[in-house]
Amino acid sequence: MQESYPVVGKVPTHILTWGKWIEESLNDQKEIVICITGNPGLPGFYTQFLSTIHECLNKELPVWVIGHAGHDEEQDGPYKKRLPPLEGNESLYSLAGQLQHKVDFIRKYVPSDVKIHLIGHSIGAYLALELLKIPDISDRVQHCYMLFPTIERMVNTKNGFILTRIVKPFYFLVQWFYHCFALLPTVVKVWIIYAYFVVSRTPKHFLGTGLKYTNPAVVHKVWTMALDEMEKVRELDVENIKANKHRLKFYYGTTDGWVPVKFYRDLMEAVPDVDAELCTRKYEHAFVLASASQMGFMVGEWILKYRV
Repeated sequence: MQESYPVVGKVPTHILTWGKWIEESLNDQKEIVICITGNPGLPGFYTQFLSTIHECLNKELPVWVIGHAGHDEEQDGPYKKRLPPLEGNESLYSLAGQLQHKVDFIRKYVPSDVKIHLIGHSIGAYLALELLKIPDISDRVQHCYMLFPTIERMVNTKNGFILTRIVKPFYFLVQWFYHCFALLPTVVKVWIIYAYFVVSRTPKHFLGTGLKYTNPAVVHKVWTMALDEMEKVRELDVENIKANKHRLKFYYGTTDGWVPVKFYRDLMEAVPDVDAELCTRKYEHAFVLASASQMGFMVGEWILKYRV
């Protein structure tokens, strides 16, 4: 695995790769796998999932994951590139800005003759669908794998209600908490996060990634994108799905506070012949925390099926 923070669309961006690094020549390689994360867009949460996919593909295809702009900041060091502040750069961190961020990345690093197996998790699935509307990007996409897809009516879901009706009015308290938390010594923050992980049964190897989510400036960018999702992700884009159904695979959860089972049924009613599956294993929306390997093997098998 390799990682760095190259500048993509004016924003230093956390990239993780298995196989070829983004700046290496792909030579005769004509296929790659790219994962677009959910929100928050921290690639560190996807390491087990994507390394499993890489193994499932016999390490033949490069596997890349791109974090969202502003959601992950490099640790302090002499060569650290600072994130542009949110104030005055709102367009970089909005939902539309995140879409352009992914367009910039693909245009810069993926040759036009290389086919992409595009994995979209949560809001990443929405961005993947939007990428299919951009001709020079769409031409490179072999297949899309939409995992627990937040592609419609987010504000009407249980979690959408909690975010907009309960958390939003008191977000100033959340900001205050994060600013106070940031003032604590690192060792204290680590122990608090560790205790939370024990209680929530979150794997301990995510401790470093979880610590990154304590940066107030990063949290505010995550929050800005989340509110924009509530506003922009409304009706199901049936026309786009029908036009691309031959290269779409949807996977819906049964215990998902962001994507109720009704959304799966509505999709099947609107596009009866679309390839959509309802999870029978009770995997959570944030599957990368507890079911990463299982999902990795499953998605790896799908990619093998749809290879060029």
